[in-house]
Amino acid sequence: MALDRLVVVLVRTEGPLNLGSVARLCGNFGCALRLVDVVADAACREAVMMAHPSEAVLAGAARFASLAEALADVELAVGTSSKLAEARDGPALTVERARLLLPGEGAKVALVFGNERLGLKLDEAEACHRTVRLLTTGPEASLNLSHAVATTLALFALATLVQQPTRAAPGDREQLLQEWLATLEHAGYFRVQTAADFAPRMREIVDKMDVSARDVELLRGMLRVLRRRP
Repeated sequence: MALDRLVVVLVRTEGPLNLGSVARLCGNFGCALRLVDVVADAACREAVMMAHPSEAVLAGAARFASLAEALADVELAVGTSSKLAEARDGPALTVERARLLLPGEGAKVALVFGNERLGLKLDEAEACHRTVRLLTTGPEASLNLSHAVATTLALFALATLVQQPTRAAPGDREQLLQEWLATLEHAGYFRVQTAADFAPRMREIVDKMDVSARDVELLRGMLRVLRRRP
């Protein structure tokens, strides 16, 4: 199940009730929990009470001094916000969108949640590859932290039930990158810089694409046809 490759990352969480509730949710959905600069005491009575029966998830949550360290081993980081313009003005997270954000084989995806009062800071959102919002239909756009985590995990859980391809694995995406660079080189695109020089920028572009393995194979086929043309 792809959910065991999801990592919930809490940044600067203050409330022990929220912290314990999120630990329980990670136990419900089988996700890992990571804590970044968390203020709440994970050992306090309120946190442990709300975590039951997933006290072990709370006690074993990995702690990090910075968000960058917490995201060092994930392929994709998805930040949640109702305040930042990129998330507020974009489409809400849906089951269909979550499906293409699910981790491919051998990869991890982080779901990042900011402080209860302030949300994610701008630099924290910029450390995430995607920033999404959760749909609300009432006058208040911001959900309680634990409710936001519950809603997000439920959408990803439903996405695993959709009988359609999920996000392409890192190896498939790397093949697409190499195919794309080879096609550009064949077309004479590289004059001042080399394909190796341009690869980091192209990798950034490929990483922004939410494509399935089937999508990748289709795109690679198109690129191979272009290379055969005189």
